[in-house]
Amino acid sequence: MLRLLILAAFVAYATADFGRLVECCSAEDRHEMQSVWKSIWSPEFVGRRVQVAQALFADLLKHRPEATDLFERVNVADPNSPEFRAHCVRVVNGLDNLIGLLDDPATLAVQLTHLAEQHEKRKGIHKDHFVAFGQSFDRVLPQVASCFNPDAWGRCFRGIARRVSDLLHE
Repeated sequence: MLRLLILAAFVAYATADFGRLVECCSAEDRHEMQSVWKSIWSPEFVGRRVQVAQALFADLLKHRPEATDLFERVNVADPNSPEFRAHCVRVVNGLDNLIGLLDDPATLAVQLTHLAEQHEKRKGIHKDHFVAFGQSFDRVLPQVASCFNPDAWGRCFRGIARRVSDLLHE
């Protein structure tokens, strides 16, 4: 009986903690996000990961051309260069990692803090870049995922993006 009480307390704590981590991203939203993401980024789709990641960045840079300066060190001038393609995949793999951690609030919190600290060190990155990247996901994912739920995805993505951009300027 004591074990059940301890387990219940832990579950309640983890659920409450998650609410603070990624506001407004319910358990159902997390499931939706993970399900959609699995249909896009699971191992069986390795061949198209680069294409999806490039499409996301192409959309971002189309709508926010000034963001091009942020990616000069990864050869953004040639979007098909190995350096830029690798960067696109690294960024989206980072999101893949966070989506995978949505059910593990303690680890997710550490990872979000780590990414926030990494992005704080990068010159020129602002919170609004994360908003713009979220909008790119909103435009690109419906083209590559069936049953895309923009509301669930948006609530979870915005929560993740807010935490990663916590230390940045407006």
